[in-house]
Amino acid sequence: MIRVFPRRTKWIPTDELAFVGDPPMMRPIDQPVRVSVTFTWDKAEGERLAWAWAQCYSDVQLGGPAFNDLGAEFIPSQFVKQGITITSRGCPWHCPWCFVPNREGSIREYPIKDGWIVQDNNLLGCSRSHIEDVFDMLSHQSHGASLNGGLDVRLLKQWHIDLLKSIRISELWFACDEVASLPVIERAADLVSDFPRSKKRCFVMIGYNGEALRDAEARLERVYELGFDPFSQLYQPEQRLDYPATWRALNRKWSRPAAYRASKAQHNPSFKPMNGLTNYCTELLRR
Repeated sequence: MIRVFPRRTKWIPTDELAFVGDPPMMRPIDQPVRVSVTFTWDKAEGERLAWAWAQCYSDVQLGGPAFNDLGAEFIPSQFVKQGITITSRGCPWHCPWCFVPNREGSIREYPIKDGWIVQDNNLLGCSRSHIEDVFDMLSHQSHGASLNGGLDVRLLKQWHIDLLKSIRISELWFACDEVASLPVIERAADLVSDFPRSKKRCFVMIGYNGEALRDAEARLERVYELGFDPFSQLYQPEQRLDYPATWRALNRKWSRPAAYRASKAQHNPSFKPMNGLTNYCTELLRR
């Protein structure tokens, strides 16, 4: 099956039947074509691509999250690259800025497929038995686990931490999307204090509901102080917003760890964003 995407991202498949944009001159034989659109602001381009591919293929369908697809049992490498797995759909919460509850509804658990990058919308919202089975699967992977879908700090418990410590971890992702989330992320910081900063990332949505620039920056700073590397994301509703340059600059700085670490080093000479081994080697060279 041919899969078509309106834009290239790091998550799309890389096989010979995955395409970005219009049909190429040298095309695969006639077979089903599925145009997948993730972002609502790409819907018009998705519709155009569906028309363009329909000039060459007899079975072309348009869908994806942007068209409110409910989502079903995950098929590895079909619409995302190898290594990604999704073991559940939906979310138990109804955050006003999030599309997931209206698109996918509450939590639905599916058979677990191998992968080391877990993209569930809310893995911790699943049953304990399902979560334990996911970690059992992760323990057999050749890569360290990346919990990229995010670990819901409102649901995080000590037994989750015990499971995290039982496997190899590449990245743990959390979220702090509003000021009200700060007390909960502070509690999470205590629970995951045994993990190094390099493994702890935190999505930080900024600009929602009239948030002031200084307040957004203060929240990003606080998340960093708590031991997480923030990943800033400008709030985007269904119709894409065009933010002023000041907001774009703040978002650019806090979505690149190298940038904000360099900024902190510049303003604080004692700041040393190095791991223990690097510090040790540096000290040996000074002797």
